[in-house]
Amino acid sequence: MSNISCFIVEDDPQALAYATSIIQQFGDIDIIGHSEMITNAANQIKKLKPDFIVLDVFLEDGNAFEFLEMFDQVDFRIIFTTSYAKYAIDAFKFSALDYLLKPYEEKELITALNKVIEDIHKTNYQSQLNTLLHNLSNKGESKKIVLKNADAMHIVDVKDILYAKSDNNYTTFLLTNSKEILVSKPLKSYDVKLVDYGFFRVHQSFLINLSHISSFDKRNEEVILKQTYSIPVAQSRKKKLIDYIDQLF
Repeated sequence: MSNISCFIVEDDPQALAYATSIIQQFGDIDIIGHSEMITNAANQIKKLKPDFIVLDVFLEDGNAFEFLEMFDQVDFRIIFTTSYAKYAIDAFKFSALDYLLKPYEEKELITALNKVIEDIHKTNYQSQLNTLLHNLSNKGESKKIVLKNADAMHIVDVKDILYAKSDNNYTTFLLTNSKEILVSKPLKSYDVKLVDYGFFRVHQSFLINLSHISSFDKRNEEVILKQTYSIPVAQSRKKKLIDYIDQLF
């Protein structure tokens, strides 16, 4: 079996040397080139056709998303590296793509390398990249999120989620078209991702989209979504929810 090939796009000499030294520990990965400019990198990658690249998100002459738009089809895996920028990190979370936050530890890059080797031939990578690019280029519009399960990879508009329900280590999403999507991740992981996008944890088992609230039933302590779905509200969350509803009027 031939070695896996890698190309590094990085404009920080120290970061380049650091990543190179770690990758060279892998006997089955060959570094076939590097560049600090996005146009030069794109031209070299199209010619050399590496299996994967290590890509710094923000470069002196542009960013990783301008770089990706230079390709009609991305047929290589990517290990993204970035300094903190919240809008970019949120976009990675929503697209279910991994990234390394600088300064990262050696073991973090090693974990990413092992994942690349394991996933190198898996499909659906392009749809995840498309979701990432959509979320970064449409900051004022609806976000899209990738919901993956054993059967499919679902690309969903966040605004179309009514609520998410916990079932131990699984989460069921109900969409506005009544479709249900079951994913093998706990509700807590989606609470963290969606809290800044109009979602509220009304109960240990329920995360709701606040934009779909129709009413609050005080007697039964339930919030009603789309005049149809009754969701229990925990006593500890009730005041905060009522305060939010009061602010709507």
